Amino acid sequence: MAVKPTNKPRVIIAGGGPVGLYTAHALAKANIDYVVLEQLPEVVRLRGAGIVLLPNTVRLLDQIGLCERTEKKGTRLNSKVNLLQNGRVLCRFPLFEPMQEAFGYYTLGFSRRDLLQILYEGLPDRETRVKTNARIVNIETHDSGVRVHLEDGSIEEGSIVIGVDGVHSKTREIMTKLARASSENKDGEDPYPMAAHFQGLFGRAPCRDELPKGTFFESHGTGVASQVVNGNEFMYFAVLRALPTPTTERRRYTKQELDEEAKRLSHVHLFPTVKFKDIWAQCDHENDASLVHIEEGFLDKWYHDRIVLLGDAVHKMTPINGNGVNTGLQSAAVLVNQLHGILSSGSDFTSEALQKAFHNYQTTQEETCRKTCDQGAFMTRLVTWSSWTGWFFDRFVVPWLNLEEAAKSQTRPLLQDAHVLDFVPFESRVGEVPWNRMPKGQA
Repeated sequence: MAVKPTNKPRVIIAGGGPVGLYTAHALAKANIDYVVLEQLPEVVRLRGAGIVLLPNTVRLLDQIGLCERTEKKGTRLNSKVNLLQNGRVLCRFPLFEPMQEAFGYYTLGFSRRDLLQILYEGLPDRETRVKTNARIVNIETHDSGVRVHLEDGSIEEGSIVIGVDGVHSKTREIMTKLARASSENKDGEDPYPMAAHFQGLFGRAPCRDELPKGTFFESHGTGVASQVVNGNEFMYFAVLRALPTPTTERRRYTKQELDEEAKRLSHVHLFPTVKFKDIWAQCDHENDASLVHIEEGFLDKWYHDRIVLLGDAVHKMTPINGNGVNTGLQSAAVLVNQLHGILSSGSDFTSEALQKAFHNYQTTQEETCRKTCDQGAFMTRLVTWSSWTGWFFDRFVVPWLNLEEAAKSQTRPLLQDAHVLDFVPFESRVGEVPWNRMPKGQA
């Protein structure tokens, strides 16, 4: 059964993760019709890594009216501690508090589930706008729209598809095939754009009162790095380990493999006085932990015809620099600004207008996203001592640097130039550093 198309522009969002749900909020603010297709049975689900929301992301949530709930649920981050895997502290410095002073918004440690819940429950008409168990099997494009075929035999019709369905994006797979079919070079296949050099064990455990809250602990060592924050209710941890060889194979690890990996990591100190095995003993392994490949990659072309991609479907990085969700939400704001611009100019979602909008979206975000991915790749290999020069620099040079000032010089230009929705006025918080971008017509 097909959903009947209308003359009104309609956007089909493939993927109900944080970036997909924020995109839905942005489209609702733009008064653009949409539907979210999530392949899993539920949107708000427990599994998933902890997330760091930077001030520019909290500002985007403020603009759509979700800041208060977000700050109430999240853990305010303050400083960062680098340590060796034997627990010896290399250095500590105020990383996050200066961001709040500069921009007026806190950096928040967050559960992916809690973020999904806030975005989902705050979405107008969510019961009819978000469809679960909606697995895409094919997409047809034509002169005036798209037809999205689902596994249950139903069809969704709309004007465009926004693929926000993750690193193993089905939308990207279909888009790539359509692009190849329309080109002169139809032979061969494009190489898979995402490769895993690391695997990650992610999980949560009950918070421990004897450990500081809001301090970001990161342990460094040969081939292994960990990150953990002791939050208000739970602590969220991630332990990365280098794979023997990079792979593009999609891998699902068994419970036995998860337990074996936990044993291998048992000696690693997540905190100066607490080892991984101590945290693992408090963790619900069945429901609160997972072992996955951590892909990295960057797509050269982010759109084709009436299909456009966002987030991990386009650019995937390790969690070491904490920018996956933050970058995805920024890109979503830029894309929806372009779509709103088409309609506010009196035009429609014509093929010509969409190609211009998609081009502007990629041009606006590509350099920043590439730099962010490159920085993440560099940082990941630095803290896992993938070379002797990296080991020497991280072990003996970094602790003597002025890390607070170095962090300011790296993060402030990126945060200051962050995007917002052009068409939604709001009272943005301000700090010592003025924002470069405000909604149009708002000083």
